[in-house]
Amino acid sequence: MLKDEDTEHGKERAALDATRVAMSTALEMASSEGRVSLIVMAGGEIGREHEVRRGSQLIGRSEQADIVVSAASVSRRHARIDYREDSGKPGYEITDLGSSNGTFVNGRRVVTAPLMNGTRVAVGDVVFKFVIEDEAEARYHQQVHRLINYDQLTGLLTMDAFRRRLDTHLRRSGPGNIFCLAMTDLDGLKKVNDSHGHLAGRMTVREMGAMMRDCLRERDVAGLYGGDEAIILFDDADLDEAETVAEKIRATIEARELDHQGAVFKVTISQGLAEWPAHGETAEALIAAADRALYAAKAAGRNRVVRCDAL
Repeated sequence: MLKDEDTEHGKERAALDATRVAMSTALEMASSEGRVSLIVMAGGEIGREHEVRRGSQLIGRSEQADIVVSAASVSRRHARIDYREDSGKPGYEITDLGSSNGTFVNGRRVVTAPLMNGTRVAVGDVVFKFVIEDEAEARYHQQVHRLINYDQLTGLLTMDAFRRRLDTHLRRSGPGNIFCLAMTDLDGLKKVNDSHGHLAGRMTVREMGAMMRDCLRERDVAGLYGGDEAIILFDDADLDEAETVAEKIRATIEARELDHQGAVFKVTISQGLAEWPAHGETAEALIAAADRALYAAKAAGRNRVVRCDAL
């Protein structure tokens, strides 16, 4: 004699019961106080936290998405997270929006599924972890993100993280959009190292990063290209606008007196500017163009900004 759970009807009922239990658990977990977030685990900016708010939030490649995921494997409107209440207990669920590559929860492709603390969510090749975290856990994830994506000496993005931002910017830029790239290099760092030691040199590079961050507009992005070379993306800026910010950086660094163990000295900075798409349509071409302008700045006597259109 077949038991009820062995029949097709029984299996369907058992699956439905399991879903209800999962949803109930998700609602109970989400009802506890804490910050609700999606943490990037793979395929993007690892460690980056996206806060999940009440209401509905769109996940996708579109700039209009609430949680923007720039990977090519992600559809423009990939999935939606909804906050809902069931029997007075709040909770979250995710719904696939007919995406090309599907939405997966804990390795299983889903149309709609509840989100519980610790649930793994994959959209395209980007994997998130859905977490309900207290203040200490939130600080921990923020610190992990900074350790992975930012140079710890200068506070600038690592080159890998910067390149991801640049590639994303290039994918989103269309006809009529303009932005600029700068390659920069400190003047006189070798003299600082030779005269005052490499600890003084590290302090100089650290201060360069701090001054650069202070001068940049909120929407600009800077990364450490290597050593004392930095790379800057001036968002939505033509050469004139980018040159204004670059000159502010140059003047700030030139005016600063640096002090290391009683030794007082100064450095300057040279910068080369290139504009997209006039001076390069790809990341490689744009970086090369800005680099040529940088070498021209150094050849012309250093401590200056040179634009590609002046070469």
